[in-house]
Amino acid sequence: MKLIGIRVRNFRSVETEQQLRIPGRMTLVGPNNTGKTNLLRAIQVLFTGYDNSYGYTRDIDLTFDVGRARTSITATFDGDSVVNNEIYDSVDELHSLQGTTRNGTELTLTLYFTDTNTPVYSFFPNVKRPKAGAQAAQYSRTHKALVKRLLDSFSLHYVPSAKSVDQIYHELLTPFLRRKVSKVIEPHIAEIEESLSEASDALNSELSEAQLSELKASFSLPSQSIEKLVSGFDFMISDPQKTPVHEKGMGIQTTALLAAFRWITRQELDDGHSVLWLLEEPESYLHPNLAGRCNEILENLAIDATVVKTTHSMAFVPQDPDYVSGTQLNLSNRTEIVQYKTFSEAVSSIRLALGIRFGDFYNLAQYNIFVEGPSDRELFQWALEKIPIQDQPLSYIRQAKFEDFGGVKHLSGFLRATYQFIREECPCVSVFDGDDAGELERRNLQSFFGQKNIPFEANLHFVSVRSRFAIEGLFPDEWIKTIYDEHPNWFDFYSVDASGQLEPFKIKNSRKSNIQTKLVTFAENEVDLQWAERFNNVFMILDSALEKLSKALASKRAINN
Repeated sequence: MKLIGIRVRNFRSVETEQQLRIPGRMTLVGPNNTGKTNLLRAIQVLFTGYDNSYGYTRDIDLTFDVGRARTSITATFDGDSVVNNEIYDSVDELHSLQGTTRNGTELTLTLYFTDTNTPVYSFFPNVKRPKAGAQAAQYSRTHKALVKRLLDSFSLHYVPSAKSVDQIYHELLTPFLRRKVSKVIEPHIAEIEESLSEASDALNSELSEAQLSELKASFSLPSQSIEKLVSGFDFMISDPQKTPVHEKGMGIQTTALLAAFRWITRQELDDGHSVLWLLEEPESYLHPNLAGRCNEILENLAIDATVVKTTHSMAFVPQDPDYVSGTQLNLSNRTEIVQYKTFSEAVSSIRLALGIRFGDFYNLAQYNIFVEGPSDRELFQWALEKIPIQDQPLSYIRQAKFEDFGGVKHLSGFLRATYQFIREECPCVSVFDGDDAGELERRNLQSFFGQKNIPFEANLHFVSVRSRFAIEGLFPDEWIKTIYDEHPNWFDFYSVDASGQLEPFKIKNSRKSNIQTKLVTFAENEVDLQWAERFNNVFMILDSALEKLSKALASKRAINN
């Protein structure tokens, strides 16, 4: 099962219902005291169970000054009806008892708390349950068992920023190491017990000779548990000198423990659990040089687990805004969740708080490619994956980060404000469409930087995808013609010349995604990569530009040093 979304109402700083999507991973950004931690806590409380194991109390957790209102947390889950057949069988049984039918695999579970802090769960809050008799009793039993089965199918780990590295090690990693080692020890239990018996026999023999035969000694596993037999492990790190992890700097300690989270996850997956990590400010104790590496570790963790984290670090904010949500306070000082269209917009609330390199305000990588909008980024990344590395190594561009700015004017504005600074820190190449809008902004930028004596040269500092065409013009012309024949109303204007050659066209903004989807579908159905010729040309220019800029920066740094 996967937790794919949560709605929260009347919980701490959240009053009006707020919805948080969780598409496998989610990063929460925003100023201090705007409710990021409260949203993590709400997710944790969802799993409190009928015994309220996570300790919800109205005095602390109910939003202040809301009268008799109740905290409400509603979660949406999704799963596989075959893999999770026991859960879905119970859901179908409930539907049968209440005279309804399941539609799809999504499940919605609502939790609220009574005035006495008692958790109340419901899968169907707006559907009447059977009121009396055997059916009502059966419904109640099945419902309660289903709630427990669903919640128990998850392993939840909440790692607050206030928790020390030593606590995380002993509470998270050590128990799994004990479990792993105990499986190795288990086949030798008989030998261990025999050794313990020999020791106790020897001790009792001495007591008997001392006329104390009424005293009998015996030895056994601690609490009859193999795991408790193992007291602990030395966690060593070599860099290159091998020393205990607790003797390393806090950054190394944190990095090592974050790296252990995926191993822990895999142990729990083997036990049939879905794994959910709630991480508060993982950048705590990290040097900025380690932040990017640790974010890669968490991105890998999200392959096997659902990861929800809060951060004030640019390095931990995903480039794709679909995986970022923000928090802010409204006029009533209540938490509101906000969504972002671009990476730059997502990190605007934390940029000014960072005292690091100028480029780090924008989460720049070792190599960077700036494109106009999200569709450009997605198409370039998709096309690059289609070109085999053995055919075109493109070693620089394959390491580069593609970053979009929500449109050519936004890209132009970003470059005007930052380019003269970031060009001194890392290789950056901007990509412009060859259409009228892209050509206009590119010319204006060349004039602007020319007046400041800042180099901005074609095929080095910027690349135009195709003269007079937008990015869709990188696909074969015949595909554009086919789409026009089928959907002429998708274009603002379209033409071919007297020889039948495609002329510059303009797609309606509302239809760009439709056309790009069709173009990608055409490409996916091709048996070779002839369609990618223009993409490949752009990639080779970009790769060459990144290489030249990288070498120029390295040479300049060597001279300065």
